[in-house]
Amino acid sequence: MTNTLSSSGPMRAPVPPTRSSGVKAIVIAALTIVMAVPLFFIQLVLSDRQGTANSAATEIAAAAGGPQTVIGPFLVVPYTVEQIVPGLKNPVAIANRVRIILPDDLAVAAHADTSVRKRGIFAAPVYAARLDITARFDRQMLARQFPEGAKIAWQNAMLALSVSDLRGLADNVTLRESGRGIDFQPGFGLGSTEGLANPGFGDGRGGLHAPLALDGPRDIRLETRLMLRGSRELNFAPLGRRTAVTLDSPWASPSFAGDVLPQTRTVTAAGFKARWVVPYLARGFETVFDNPQAAWAALHHSSFGVRFYQPVDYYQLVGRSLKYAVLFVALAFLSFFVVETVTSQRLHAVQYALVGAAQVLFYLLLLSLSEHIGFAAAYLAAAMATVTLTGLYAKAVFRGVGRAALLTAMLAVLYGCLYAILNAEDDALLIGSGLLFAALAGTMYATRRIDWFGLAQGD
Repeated sequence: MTNTLSSSGPMRAPVPPTRSSGVKAIVIAALTIVMAVPLFFIQLVLSDRQGTANSAATEIAAAAGGPQTVIGPFLVVPYTVEQIVPGLKNPVAIANRVRIILPDDLAVAAHADTSVRKRGIFAAPVYAARLDITARFDRQMLARQFPEGAKIAWQNAMLALSVSDLRGLADNVTLRESGRGIDFQPGFGLGSTEGLANPGFGDGRGGLHAPLALDGPRDIRLETRLMLRGSRELNFAPLGRRTAVTLDSPWASPSFAGDVLPQTRTVTAAGFKARWVVPYLARGFETVFDNPQAAWAALHHSSFGVRFYQPVDYYQLVGRSLKYAVLFVALAFLSFFVVETVTSQRLHAVQYALVGAAQVLFYLLLLSLSEHIGFAAAYLAAAMATVTLTGLYAKAVFRGVGRAALLTAMLAVLYGCLYAILNAEDDALLIGSGLLFAALAGTMYATRRIDWFGLAQGD
C-alpha cells in the first residue's frame, strides 16, 4: 500500500477546543452570564441588610420620636345654622358645624440640636428642637368667615395644633394669648360628631388644643413654644396667609424637601441655617375650611422642611456599584483574554472562573466592610484585596511578572473608574461610556497584528 500525502502538507491533529479563540470567547461570554447568579444573591443580601438597617432606624425613631410635621396653630370655632327641610311638619332644623380658620400671619423660629443614635452597627439621626411659634388672627377676617344667621359659639372656640408623634414632646406646652397662659390639652378637643376625631382629620392622637373662651371676634396674637424630639425629618405646614419659618441646626448635611424650598440657605461644616417664606397665593389652599376632612388633606400634604440626611449612605452606593458588576466582570475577563491572546500561554475556563469569582467577591467584601468602616475605606480595602489577589494569580498562571503587573494595573484602573462613576452621579454615563470606548480601543490596538485564523487552526 502506498502512503500518500495531501498536497497541503502533513495532516494536523484536531485542535482542542480550549486552543480555539472563537470557542474561548464563547466560553468567556457564558462565564460572564454565569457570574450574574452570585451577583444576584449578593443583591439579595444587600436588600436584607437594608431592611435590617431600616428596622433599626424605625426602632430608634420609636424611642426618640419619628419624623415630625408641625401643623398649626389654627382656630376651631363651632357654630350652628338653621336649615329648611321641605316636607317636614317642623321645616327648621339646627345643624351643628365647625369652622377651621387659619392665621393671617404665622412665624416659626426653630433650632434643632442633632445627634446620631446607634443600635448595633446601624445608626439614625435624631434631634431635639425648640420651636417658637407666633400666630396672628385679624378681627375683621374672623367676622367674615361665617354664613349669615349663624350662631357662633365663640366661648367654645379653641386653638388646635397637630404634631406627628406626640411622644416627641419633651415638656408640657403652654399657649400665651393677651398676656394670659393657657395649658394645651391632648386631642383636638371636639368629638367625632364634629369630625375632628375621626380618620378624616387624623386619628386625633397627634392633636393638641387650648380653649380660648372668646367673647366675639377680635384681634388675636398667640405665642407658644414646643420642645420637640424627633428623627430624620422636621417639617412645617404653611398655614398663614404669610408663613415665615427659620430653622438652624449644627447638622452639616441637610436635605431640603417638600412643596417649598427655602428662599435663603447657608450650609457649612458647622451646620446650616434656612429661611422659608410662603405667601398666600403660593400655598395652594383657602384660609377657611368647613370640612375637616378637606382641611386635613390640604394641610397635611403641603408641608416643607428638612431631612437630616446621612451623606454616607453605603447601601445606596453598594447598590449602584452592583449595577455595573456584570460589566466590570466582563472587562476583567477581557483583560485576561487579550493578554492570553498576545502570548503563547493559554488559560483554562476554570482559571477564568476563579478570576471572575474574585471580582464577584469584591462586592460582598465592599458591603460587609462598609457597615463597619464606611464606604470609602471599604472600597479601598476591598479593591486592594481583589486586585492583589488577582495580580498574584496572574503572575502564577502567566509565569511572568511583566504580564501580571500589566493585568494588575488594568484592574486597578477599572476599580478606580468604578469609584469615580459612583461618586460622580451626574457624569456617570460619560465616564462609563468613555471607559468602554477605551477598553475597546485598547483591545483593538493590542490585537491588531493577531492572525485570528491561525489561532483558530492551532499553532
